[in-house]
Amino acid sequence: MNKKGVVIMKQWITDLLALQEVDLRIRGLETRLSVVPAEIAKIEKDFEAEKGKASQAKEMMMAIELEIKKKEADIKEQNELIKKYQTQSAMIKKNEEYRAMMNEIENVKNKIGSIETEELVLMEKIETARNAFKSEEKICKDREKTVNDEKNELKELEGKIKSEIEKQKAMRGDLAAKIKPDVLSIYSRLLGKKTGIPFAEVHQGICGNCHLKLTPQTSNSVRKEVQVNCDNCNHLIYTNENVAS
Repeated sequence: MNKKGVVIMKQWITDLLALQEVDLRIRGLETRLSVVPAEIAKIEKDFEAEKGKASQAKEMMMAIELEIKKKEADIKEQNELIKKYQTQSAMIKKNEEYRAMMNEIENVKNKIGSIETEELVLMEKIETARNAFKSEEKICKDREKTVNDEKNELKELEGKIKSEIEKQKAMRGDLAAKIKPDVLSIYSRLLGKKTGIPFAEVHQGICGNCHLKLTPQTSNSVRKEVQVNCDNCNHLIYTNENVAS
């Protein structure tokens, strides 16, 4: 601490903090980068689900259209049958046979009536199905541009992150060269865990990494700015609460 009461850290602490700032920046960038593929995959999956809805709506519409065509074919077939019966009836001489033929013709007409009723129901359904398909198709078309924009933004972000990581790694070499080999070795091992803070600040006797209280002896050592590890998590520690000089 200087005469104005400002804490002045030893150089090794300042240098290690500078290195850690870059390393934590790299860690954060790599973490962000790692989830980009999953985000793109989710966008694609959600869009595929939306296209699936449109596809189902189209299939339903086409199925109803097919049913309508079958009904039309059935009606045509039954009308042809009526014509056949009418032709045959003209050649019948016996009243009993003629009445029987008329009954057959009437049965066919009733059957045609039933088919036409079923066709009317299908005609109502086809309008609903067509509207549903048009709606889902529009949603897909509108969403497609947004999906492409979102994917392009993520890919652009991916490129920027990779570029920033390379920039940070280029800075790291000079910073690491300032650290004593033994300290750098310990720090690198802790950094390799990819969790927590390798070089953690102690405040009021509490470790900034594990948030547990240090022993009085360790607290005293860390205030003297010597190389020391946390009693609990074994991470390197420092403090701004230096012993006044």
